[in-house]
Amino acid sequence: MKKIQSHLSVQNSLAQDALIAGVFEDIDDDFKKLMRTGKLIPKPLLVCSGGTSTRCAANGHWTLDLRSNYQQIHFDASNGKVHMGAGATMKSLLRELSQYNRTFPTGLSGLPGIGYILTGGISPLSRSQGLAIDQILAIKGVWGNGKCFNISKPTKSSSSNEHLIWRGLCGAAPFLGIVTNITLKTYPLKPITVWEATIKKEQFSDVIIQAENATNEFSLQWIWGDQIQLYGIISNDLEDTNDALIKLKKDFGKDSFFKASKVLGLQNIPPFLLKVSNKTKKTKIHCEVIGLLGPAWRNDCDDLIEALDYLISIRPNKNCFIAAQQLGGVSSQISKSFTSFIHRKAIWKPWITASWEAGNSKDKERSLNWLNEAWKVLETNCPGVHLAQLHQHLPWHEKETKKAFDDWLPGLQNLKSQYDPQGILPRL
Repeated sequence: MKKIQSHLSVQNSLAQDALIAGVFEDIDDDFKKLMRTGKLIPKPLLVCSGGTSTRCAANGHWTLDLRSNYQQIHFDASNGKVHMGAGATMKSLLRELSQYNRTFPTGLSGLPGIGYILTGGISPLSRSQGLAIDQILAIKGVWGNGKCFNISKPTKSSSSNEHLIWRGLCGAAPFLGIVTNITLKTYPLKPITVWEATIKKEQFSDVIIQAENATNEFSLQWIWGDQIQLYGIISNDLEDTNDALIKLKKDFGKDSFFKASKVLGLQNIPPFLLKVSNKTKKTKIHCEVIGLLGPAWRNDCDDLIEALDYLISIRPNKNCFIAAQQLGGVSSQISKSFTSFIHRKAIWKPWITASWEAGNSKDKERSLNWLNEAWKVLETNCPGVHLAQLHQHLPWHEKETKKAFDDWLPGLQNLKSQYDPQGILPRL
């Protein structure tokens, strides 16, 4: 165990400010004994890999910090597989793979750790390459009961129990065990085209419909804050990229900001961030995020955009926003019963970010109430939840867990009763 400290140095400012019980850095015999006997209290133990989640550290809780001793990344050129420690970030994974002209479908940021992969992993390339969990070939770690595991991706000849365990770990691992290492499939490193635009509300419906009708080489991301920012990715598999860009620029019109660039892989994409106008004093911002999942908007597009416009108009501050990533394509071709990411037919993942000035309890309450209101508006069309971040400390945890796993939740709860009977890890 590391010397007891009151704070953990992490990316997420809310977790950064938590007064923690202390930090573990090794999963040694003493640590596993604490897990087996249930004496690791208070529960749950929190785990930090990249440090971007609000629940990698919390008041009064112990954190297992994997970043010091689980940074290993080894690429096997003979089979194209990469072996990765749980403390490495997506940025470091892409950097290492690029030396061998290989890549992996990471997300919009290189900061997250292995939690990005284990909770699903939605990428701008998911439509052409699938989710991050679909690339996992083997998983190694320790169950919540303190017993070690080393599991390979099941085949048709694998037992039903092996399939159930794999399904639980791929998409719901944080509830069942501590993953220390994974083996992943990789892809050839190729150029991709990134375009960015700012549009008016009246143009947004057409953009959504066109994205829903696009081929798998295209993916759309957007943020709605002070303005509507678009962020598109076109994979190198599309032959007429230049023609596509010319058409996009023409469709948006001369009054819209538009720029495009070709980069080598996701490690070189421009940042996809909320642009806030009229910035005043610099203050520390805390936030919570809920990610939703749902099908194509189609005929409901106009009504949803009007609803989004209203929500943006009543947001408590300029750091609150609504954004989305596009899914579908290859990510929808995997059976919903193979992993814990059951929303395989989802086309959109909107996420709602509630932000407030650190220490301002009234601002926090207003922002979380706004998040709940936005959730109510969107859930008719986006009924699923993507548990990319955990919220056991918030009143909507039970609701989001049910919406994330639906009829698979009892199966997950059964696995948890077997592999984390003391409730060392976050509850379902």
